[in-house]
Amino acid sequence: MRASSFASTAVAALLAGVATAKAGGFAVREQSAYGQGSSFAGIAAPGDSISSMFWNPAAVTTVTGVTVEGNVTAVFPRSELDVDPSRSTLTALGITGDGGNVGKIGIVPGTYFAMPVSDQLYFGVSVTAPYGLSTTSDVPWVGMFSHLEADVLSINVSPVVGVKLNDMISVAAGLQVQYLDVEIESALAPTGSPPRQRIQGDDYGVGFVAGVTLTPFDGTTLGIGYRSMVKHTLDGSQSFDIPVAGGLIPAGRYPITADIKLPETVTIGLRQRITESFALTAGIEWANWSRIQTVPFQGSPAGSDLALNYDDVWFFAFGGEYQYNPNLTLRAGLGYEIAPTTDEDRSMRLPDADRIWASIGASYDWSERLSLDVGYSHLFVDDAPVDETTAGVRSAGEAEGSVDIISFALRYKFGG
Repeated sequence: MRASSFASTAVAALLAGVATAKAGGFAVREQSAYGQGSSFAGIAAPGDSISSMFWNPAAVTTVTGVTVEGNVTAVFPRSELDVDPSRSTLTALGITGDGGNVGKIGIVPGTYFAMPVSDQLYFGVSVTAPYGLSTTSDVPWVGMFSHLEADVLSINVSPVVGVKLNDMISVAAGLQVQYLDVEIESALAPTGSPPRQRIQGDDYGVGFVAGVTLTPFDGTTLGIGYRSMVKHTLDGSQSFDIPVAGGLIPAGRYPITADIKLPETVTIGLRQRITESFALTAGIEWANWSRIQTVPFQGSPAGSDLALNYDDVWFFAFGGEYQYNPNLTLRAGLGYEIAPTTDEDRSMRLPDADRIWASIGASYDWSERLSLDVGYSHLFVDDAPVDETTAGVRSAGEAEGSVDIISFALRYKFGG
């Protein structure tokens, strides 16, 4: 039973050990400095940035020549547990630590390329990191049996082909090939330098993307994008620094597999020009996180199922853009995101909760070919209860958090 509990903990960390990812669940929304500046309001309705391809691949049809864009985002998360000592087992042993700020600073890259092949046919490719980032806890702390370290890396390559059917309608579709790598550590004993359980697994998965852009009236753009589910079967190992299960499972390394179906998303964006210099933007996104309920864990020497019971995620955003002069555009936006995690299943591996986005940003055209985008967001994350038990060790309290995000992008157009 103890080995099975350790196995369940490993899967929990595998799926939920990326609390610094700043979209619902462990997704990473920060794929565009242009979109960051308005809380991604209307990002599926293409503007000047081809980074809209991540949400709506039909954005590839907006270029007039070969265009490249590079984005980099720095995420500064804060997430701490206000410990309830009366409900935390290890406080009886004198361990009262709260683990400190579990969020690590994360860097999110994103690169985009688009070009016209003919007057109607377009080709593009994006290289992004849609899932990931990491968490760490200071030892000793009351939840050390659940979480010490978690590092998740994803790389997604999406080539797309777009067709401009006429001046009103553009469509696009393509593949997404995704690599996912996970490394997790948790404690096996309540000491200052604890023996550890480590889990590692990686896999490649394949899905598809599709989108449509509509321009029913001059100054009105509507975009709809779809990213499919991607299934990963993570192959790797779990290791124990000391024997577990009363010595029945020796210290060592053992093979594991875990199936994960990462959710499909639908994004709708609207861009409405009000005057020659001002436009309103709005968007809504749905992500099918309810795919992840009970996750099977298979391996030697033990296996079990893990119930996460995620709900679907909804994201709403509203913003605006103002062209201050021919070279400078200012933008701002507000967003509200409903997290998939329920109060019953929240963990400091993923202290996820509903949040409000507040963002500002700007674009500056250095020349007709070279542009700079910047964006800043502050996320107000709701305080949320945490009450988890791992291997008979309970830790409880209230998670408190916030996030600051800074994004930069350079875009170069090689001509028409």
